[in-house]
Amino acid sequence: MQTREIKTLTPDSPDYPPLLREIHAPPKVLMVKGTLLKEDAAAVAIVGTRSASTYGLDQARRLGRELARCGVTVVSGLAEGIDGAAHEGALEAGGRTIAVVGHGLSTVYPSHHRELAERIVRSGCIVSQFPMEMPPLAQNFPQRNEIIAGLSLGVVVVEAPIRSGALITARHAMEQGREVFAVPGPVSARTQGTHALLKDGAKLVETVEDILEEVAPQLRQMIRSAHPEPAEGERWLADLSDEEQQVLKAVPAGTAVGLDALAGRAAVQPNRLLSLLTELELKGLVRREPGQGFTRGSSVLCS
Repeated sequence: MQTREIKTLTPDSPDYPPLLREIHAPPKVLMVKGTLLKEDAAAVAIVGTRSASTYGLDQARRLGRELARCGVTVVSGLAEGIDGAAHEGALEAGGRTIAVVGHGLSTVYPSHHRELAERIVRSGCIVSQFPMEMPPLAQNFPQRNEIIAGLSLGVVVVEAPIRSGALITARHAMEQGREVFAVPGPVSARTQGTHALLKDGAKLVETVEDILEEVAPQLRQMIRSAHPEPAEGERWLADLSDEEQQVLKAVPAGTAVGLDALAGRAAVQPNRLLSLLTELELKGLVRREPGQGFTRGSSVLCS
């Protein structure tokens, strides 16, 4: 990583992440390798243990992939295990991902993630608050975890022991007023931390819809800020899948309809229907009316 490719941001910089600027003590200097976009304000973090099981890796990769498909930037820490799988999932979907590291940008840690780091730079960025030559010292990582939470609307914890950096990230998220989610798993030392979060009130995550239900209002606001003059909805209809078009046709304008009624109209299973409706909602084509159901939206918020 060469110095000339690194951008330095301060809280006064127009490109400084707006969510990060809101935390109690935002880093005075943020080093960025790659591109940081306004759209990256619509971000969710996925974190967890380095010693992940196959189950944990699969869940992190799946959630990273599905969030990216909905236009959400996936934030994680480039570490072994859950972090790397989350980045991989976002990249598989052709989405954006941000890696926050606990060392200077002159190195990559772990070193065997060098190729992954280069792919992240091409589809997002790597950020650090540390000087270029700073090695990956243990005391740096709690600060790095605070930045992961600070860049995100919510933090999803996948497999975390009771003493885990992922739980530090979750605690920072709580302190910052961000959403905290946890993926349940088999009873083991790997899941003691995630299960403790669930007991303390974190939202249980089985599908990406569980995340989007909580952050959709903030996502729409962030996407609207990034696209203050969205194109007319018709321009985007050709980009919808056959299933999305089928569901959109079933949603009426002006009158909200519940999931059960929509499932009959669209001939789609209710669990799949909610996923499609959420994607259409984020695109501005469908609007959720709390307690009533869904109706047609009036603008496109993401592609």
